[in-house]
Amino acid sequence: MKKIEGNGAGKDRPRRGRRSLFLRLAAGAALAGLLAAGSFGQAGQSPTLSEYDIKAVFLYNFTRYVQWPEASEAETFTIAVFGESEITAPLREIAKKKTVGSKPLAIRQCFELEQIGHPQILFIAKSEARRVAQVLKLTEGWDILTVGETDGLAWSKGIAINFVLQEEAVKFEISAKAVDKTRLKIVSQLLKLAILVDGREGMNRS
Repeated sequence: MKKIEGNGAGKDRPRRGRRSLFLRLAAGAALAGLLAAGSFGQAGQSPTLSEYDIKAVFLYNFTRYVQWPEASEAETFTIAVFGESEITAPLREIAKKKTVGSKPLAIRQCFELEQIGHPQILFIAKSEARRVAQVLKLTEGWDILTVGETDGLAWSKGIAINFVLQEEAVKFEISAKAVDKTRLKIVSQLLKLAILVDGREGMNRS
């Protein structure tokens, strides 16, 4: 399995603050600590970091840099995976060990639109990219962070965050227009690491 790196968006050497934030988002050591006790590595050895291991850690860490207006009302923090995806297994390993604030983390996989419900984060697998328009119509007006992994979803389809691979590194795009359709607020530190597909103007920030 090819090792994939988790990098920030910029090509230049990051400043100290950006490097510190990035290390908290997707450092290999942090990923190993979350996943090594599971099926992704053996004791005393560093696990091979797959693309979906890193995407799973990014998804979890987005919970620290995005604010939900009604998060306090939910008993659990839910990440829903729409479609078949290799991200589900590492997410479940993370959920065994981590919480979001004081709330347990729940990972739910769904295959039909009516199964999506009201998660805080909705990850749309590549296999379901053709149904993105239906998903966005269903979730319109809901405070859900939509995350995709298919080229063009952020700048043309209205997904808030979209994973991309550049030079074998996992990076992510953010669409200000998509975020502004919700009441979500994105911490400005996260924007410094993102590829902003439609600028910063009007972005819900804190």
